[in-house]
Amino acid sequence: MPTYLPTLRLAKVLEPCEIRISQALIDAYAQLSGDFNPIHVSPAAGQAAGFGSTIAHGCLPLEPVLQSLQRWSQRRSLPPGTRIQLRYRAPSRPGDTLRSSVTVKERTPSGLTLAFDCTNQNGQDTLQGDATVALK
Repeated sequence: MPTYLPTLRLAKVLEPCEIRISQALIDAYAQLSGDFNPIHVSPAAGQAAGFGSTIAHGCLPLEPVLQSLQRWSQRRSLPPGTRIQLRYRAPSRPGDTLRSSVTVKERTPSGLTLAFDCTNQNGQDTLQGDATVALK
């Protein structure tokens, strides 16, 4: 079944999205995922691990990027075959506001590659990567 998505030109920047990381959000994700690693739920464990406090689970800092892609595609979920490769640059902590930047990097007959990053309220990169979205 073909995938029909809004067209994009090279270097087009998608609408940025933001989320605010809170301990309540981290705790809710721990409940949902079953990941109660102490660095996420115990400030003392986060401090002992050198993070200064708790840090968000890896999926949470990616959320602004996913929201940008969802708004562009006008879908609740990403198209089948979408691949995401990323590298975390810095931990995200309670109190951080993360903002996405997503830019069309390459267009092929079969899909799009979009470069993305998220930065926190201090302008620090928290993650960077590419998303490949299949169009057929």
